[in-house]
Amino acid sequence: MIVRSTIKATSARTEGSILMQPMTHRFTAELRRLQHDSHDTCCHCGRPFREADTAHAGYAEDGRPLYVGDCCRSGLSETAARFYWMPRPYDLPKAESSLWRYMDFSKFVALLKDMAIHFARADHLGDRFEGAKGVASNRIVWDDYYLRSFREAIRNPPPGYKCELSDEEVQREAERLLREMATAGKRDLSTTYVSCWHESEVESEALWRLYCPPPSSGVAIRTTFSALKQSLGDELDIEIGRVRYIDFRKGFAGPNDAIFRKRQSLSHEKEVRAVIRRPDDSSDAGLLCAADLGVLLKSVVISPFAPLWFSRILDETMARFGVSTEITMSDLLSEPFF
Repeated sequence: MIVRSTIKATSARTEGSILMQPMTHRFTAELRRLQHDSHDTCCHCGRPFREADTAHAGYAEDGRPLYVGDCCRSGLSETAARFYWMPRPYDLPKAESSLWRYMDFSKFVALLKDMAIHFARADHLGDRFEGAKGVASNRIVWDDYYLRSFREAIRNPPPGYKCELSDEEVQREAERLLREMATAGKRDLSTTYVSCWHESEVESEALWRLYCPPPSSGVAIRTTFSALKQSLGDELDIEIGRVRYIDFRKGFAGPNDAIFRKRQSLSHEKEVRAVIRRPDDSSDAGLLCAADLGVLLKSVVISPFAPLWFSRILDETMARFGVSTEITMSDLLSEPFF
């Protein structure tokens, strides 16, 4: 469930002394791309947005897309939409940050065969806290906060509207909205798909043992944040960012960011995840998203637990599928001296 504050207007109105244009809700692909890429700053003057600032998306007189703050909205000839700006629910890695995905050999063969990255359904990831807002013992605190927020919103509608509900009716409506938010949160898990990656400049022995435990054979594919985005076509409907690890005993995940929140006890994962939301699609098998493997694969690292003959099998398999990239042995096989 995406909860977003949008300022609705059906006719021109004033904010302060400046005329506010009506919104046309006309979004070209170029405007959507600009809004995505310039999310944090006014594209005209570079001023960073702050939470609850008003962001304006639209077009200049010459048709150029613009994504600006109040500071530069006078340059808009047409306003597609305006809304309260909110930060992304995740942080972005640096473009060349290394990302790893550890897998057994069968999953690697599937990647080569399908030429696609598998996105698992969020409720099939194996973490019972996936998408959770908090711990059950703190539920009353969460409910009280949102009931107050909903009551306040109902009693204070936008200009031009009047709340004529009694206190009892306001309370019933607030409780209904709270139930709907809880239902939507559970439903979203079955329509959200995730591909998980480990951000690090070095290998992780713990992840080798978790995903390719001896004596199994497996590989780790290494890519970069920018290469992962590019290999997936830099699609706007794929969100890619760092997971934030929180103490659910002391805080909560918000309605819009829960898919990018995990328990602090999992912080060793240093996870970057790619997320696809498909509200009308609930597939047990997950999703396959086409990927350019020539862009994605910076190198393939052989598990330190694999037998010596495995490298030959790996070479032959990649050649069979016409995929070429650097193949290296694990650094964990390096010999120490004393």
